[in-house]
Amino acid sequence: MDEVDLAQEREEAHISASLSARKPRLTSPDGKCIWCKDEPAVTDTAFCSAECGEDHGKYEREKKQRITGE
Repeated sequence: MDEVDLAQEREEAHISASLSARKPRLTSPDGKCIWCKDEPAVTDTAFCSAECGEDHGKYEREKKQRITGE
């Protein structure tokens, strides 16, 4: 086994670890947007639009900053 093979194995291990550590994708439990709660969510997502998804993301980031104080 040469250096290229070892590098490829390390890269595959890194990718596999990264994929397994990521958060699961949000989905809507009832078919409605989890942010505005009015509109139906796009199939296999949790939001009715990109704007609602962005607003939810901003809210979550701000909430995390308030909790950690960063």
